[in-house]
Amino acid sequence: MEGSTFGPYTIEELLGRGGMGEVYRAFDTETDREVALKVLPPHLADDPEYTERFRRECRAAARLRDPHVVPIHRFGEIEGRLYLDMRLVEGSDLGSWIADHGPLPPAAAVSVVGQIASALDAAHAEGMVHRDVKPSNILLAGVKEPVDPGSVFAYLFDFGIASSTGMSDGGEQLTRSGTVPGSVAYLAPERFHGVPADPRVDVYALACVLHQALSGKAPYAGDLPTLMHAHLHMPIPVVGRAEVPEALDDVVARGMATPVIGRVTEPWSTPTL
Repeated sequence: MEGSTFGPYTIEELLGRGGMGEVYRAFDTETDREVALKVLPPHLADDPEYTERFRRECRAAARLRDPHVVPIHRFGEIEGRLYLDMRLVEGSDLGSWIADHGPLPPAAAVSVVGQIASALDAAHAEGMVHRDVKPSNILLAGVKEPVDPGSVFAYLFDFGIASSTGMSDGGEQLTRSGTVPGSVAYLAPERFHGVPADPRVDVYALACVLHQALSGKAPYAGDLPTLMHAHLHMPIPVVGRAEVPEALDDVVARGMATPVIGRVTEPWSTPTL
């Protein structure tokens, strides 16, 4: 779509591509501003599962007013394709930043995770569970080397598989072949047992993100069976960086605690950062 027009938008460049669409830098000629434009790909336009997931993302994100949720300008359908118009965040996603620069300083990691926790609090207060908290869904504005914790502003992105806490597990899945939605590297072990998602799955995922922001890698690695086994049975790993206080390992452990598996005796609870 680069170099083309899409309704009132002039498409400038591709910013990213995922299973739920392509995100472009675009210029909105009606409002005279640069925006991030997410568009459902043509081959998914007639797929009821993906169109419903896309509409769900639009509705969910538009309801939230927390400063750490990417603001939505408008959404709808143009030329048979669903689109989502949102603020253009100049910066990097957390996953790319860690891959390029390594782990964050502890104070910066705590700041970023605290900001995303604020966005999740807002979503949970509205009865929503994000269900796909991961570094690539966290956008960082104002980040540069050396990282200044006071200047980094974090946004939570991509509510494409968000669900209502009032739904049954079968009704919320919106995914093919009975698979559990979410990214397995950050997926709470209860989800492998079919336990319905509630806000605690976001707490677990955010604790995994904190571990990665501090250590430079996700808590567990490997293929799907290896990851499932690790989340279900392996001890919660420590960060292992000399400059990271042991108290932050305790925060990660509390956030990844689970009552079903018994790996950690303390029940799920929202950690205090």
